[in-house]
Amino acid sequence: MAGVVVKTEKVSRVFYLGKTKVQALDDINIEINEGEFLAIAGPSGSGKTTLLNLIGCIDKPSSGSIKIDGEEVSTLSSNRLADIRLAKLSFIFQTFNLIPVLSAFENVEYPLLKTVRNRGERSDRARASLESVGLEKYMHHRPDELSGGQRQRVAIARALVTEPRIILADEPTANLDQKTGEDVLNIMKRINEDSNTLFIFSTHDLKVMQMASRIIRITDGKIVEHDYFDRKDNIKKNGNCDGDYRNRVQGRRSTEE
Repeated sequence: MAGVVVKTEKVSRVFYLGKTKVQALDDINIEINEGEFLAIAGPSGSGKTTLLNLIGCIDKPSSGSIKIDGEEVSTLSSNRLADIRLAKLSFIFQTFNLIPVLSAFENVEYPLLKTVRNRGERSDRARASLESVGLEKYMHHRPDELSGGQRQRVAIARALVTEPRIILADEPTANLDQKTGEDVLNIMKRINEDSNTLFIFSTHDLKVMQMASRIIRITDGKIVEHDYFDRKDNIKKNGNCDGDYRNRVQGRRSTEE
């Protein structure tokens, strides 16, 4: 059985707008396993991006526990959180967030500058990462010389180059047309299956949800439903959000058998 990579217990996040209290997340309890292709889905303002930011160690919960590979991260210092992001996490953003004055190759190499001293190794890894997304012919192009789909593929290559445990993608297809979005998703799905890298999406894109191995649906800061897709049996199964997820899945399989 795949190990648990992310676990949250009774996580809440509160913001204040002046004197107004905004409950962005309320009592979030989830386990996310190695190798999943997981979508956190919900309408705008539902809390899905807030949850992604908490898992990504960009933000801290107001209360509750978040563990990455068994390590409690909700109480860590900013410096320690930065170390975890560098070692275990990568991000893919809706707006690509590429450095405009750098080439595709330099953008992908950039995250390695702090951790890989050997220039040849950095070059090899950046080149291999760009080749994995089909951009070997565009390595020396700057972002303004690339299409939207090509820019997002550079962003995927940049996320991959550090060999992270977790890739967090915030609405990665939102700025792409349908065909380009599907192509980008297929690349991420292939990477997920080839390397067993955990992908976690924040999305309301039906294409992402159709490809996901599991969907966690959030409304008004609360988990309202899990949808689990068993790729082996090619059957979609629905479950409520109460109790331990793995036990529910095992129980449904036992019942079906």
